Amino acid sequence: MREPDWQPETARDGTPMWGWLIIANVLCFILQYTVEGFDSNLALYPDLLKQGQVYQLLTFQFLHGDLFHIIINCLMIWMIGKPIEEALGKRRLLSLYLLSGVAGGLLQCGLAWTDINPTGGVVGASAGVFGLIAAFAVLQWNREMTILLMFIIPVRIRAKYLLIALAVIGLLGVLTQRQVIESPAALVAHGAHLGGLLGGVIFIFTFVQGGILAGAEPWWQRISERLNDRKVVTIDGAARAYPHRTSKRNARKVEFVEENIDSILDKISEKGIDSLTDKERAALDKAAKK
Repeated sequence: MREPDWQPETARDGTPMWGWLIIANVLCFILQYTVEGFDSNLALYPDLLKQGQVYQLLTFQFLHGDLFHIIINCLMIWMIGKPIEEALGKRRLLSLYLLSGVAGGLLQCGLAWTDINPTGGVVGASAGVFGLIAAFAVLQWNREMTILLMFIIPVRIRAKYLLIALAVIGLLGVLTQRQVIESPAALVAHGAHLGGLLGGVIFIFTFVQGGILAGAEPWWQRISERLNDRKVVTIDGAARAYPHRTSKRNARKVEFVEENIDSILDKISEKGIDSLTDKERAALDKAAKK
């Protein structure tokens, strides 16, 4: 992990971005059922998108099929959006949500155009929500989460395994769902979910951790550096990476520093450098020479 060059927004004034997203979804849901024809051209239709109505890639993300649909999506925006906004800031949360939704919409339409998953209109914030989940999983790879299986059974799972599980479910859904359904609320858009996941992962690797646009070196340089490295498994089972051409003697020097100096540095941090004994000072000098 590397710190990005940008800094997240620290201002706490006003409504958070995840709150604005929930408000926008609720308002659009109300308009769907109070204004006749409000959603007739705002849902995502693969045929209409092919004709140039690209705005549907954004508008479909704020429409929903029924009350349960919007409640679940808004709940997920609240749960996942809060830590994402704290980490990335308002603008990047909004960009992540919208771009993941666009990625999901494009994949869903692509599956329809190739006759893999023919579909009618597509609605829902799920693609953007899946992008938020993917981003959270990439940023908090090993963090444990509690999810409600079937909305009843609490299950502890690491974020990375949740991401993998959702990807597998989405892929299986795409492969097994081959039916034409005209009602937007009747079909689970597995392609949109899968595309949202991919969009979230790509967003993080591009704009945040390790991304070129976040100030990191190009990916081809990182690959080259890794190819020139090799890992050595030590007696205690820990894996340490040394340059490929580094001799065993140099490797032993690195191990000496790691094994003997860490505790001394901790002591300096806690009590100051004046607290070191003569033996510890000598060890520091020896490490500096190595």
